[in-house]
Amino acid sequence: MKIFSETITSRNNPRIKWASSLLSKKGRAEARSFIAEGEKLSLEALDAELSVSVIFVAEDKLSGWLSRIEKYTKSEKYAQTEVIPVSESVFEKISTEKSPEGVISVIKCLDFFNNADIIYKEEFFLKGAERALVLCSVRDPGNLGAVIRSATAFGVDHLILSSDCAEVYNPKTVRSAMGSLFRTRITSVSSLGEFIKAARAAGRRIYAAELTENAKSLSELELAADDIFIIGNEGHGIPEEISSACTASVYIPISKKTESLNAAVAAAVFMWEQSKL
Repeated sequence: MKIFSETITSRNNPRIKWASSLLSKKGRAEARSFIAEGEKLSLEALDAELSVSVIFVAEDKLSGWLSRIEKYTKSEKYAQTEVIPVSESVFEKISTEKSPEGVISVIKCLDFFNNADIIYKEEFFLKGAERALVLCSVRDPGNLGAVIRSATAFGVDHLILSSDCAEVYNPKTVRSAMGSLFRTRITSVSSLGEFIKAARAAGRRIYAAELTENAKSLSELELAADDIFIIGNEGHGIPEEISSACTASVYIPISKKTESLNAAVAAAVFMWEQSKL
């Protein structure tokens, strides 16, 4: 690692302007990079051998941080990684936290996150019996991050997102997902209808998670390990054209005292149920 000795004190420093641009979706897309804030996330990124290009550290945290990453400082993998101390004022400019820990890593976009514009039956991207879950129009980054975290916990191999879901690299998504984002295959599809068609042609059953007249109770469903659930937007649910393309609809039986479950919670229940197979 390249450890800088001079502290950046100007909020107008070009490096700081570049880092702060990563707080916007446009900036992340242009730089093909995103930020992971906090010591734990930064360490998990290093452990996962991600392409960490820069680590900004609050100057009063520098010595402690260097002792924590000592085993990485001489690694060939991180020979070009820059560790840059910054003043408190500068750190506040690039931080999204109310109580920042003093460490922010800049990471190049992940190789295992992809976009699929066209889905061909012959080139269907789900591998064999790979376990998958689909999110349809889940726009809250906190919910998306929570689902990613649960997917790792319950053994889901692949998350499929409709193109209007929250951004994977949004700082709130990254923070909510914790290090699970660094270990989960994710594909964003431009047409969820095409995905469903290809998945069913490949022999998969797909269930829309919704409470409709003909929906089946999850407790009564004979699940298979390669079945796929679709979780929809909390406010609008799953569009009829997507629901009608699925094998069937399924719901989680809950108390009449509440109307519905949070999308991330519902996803976790479906994943947990399937993990028992």
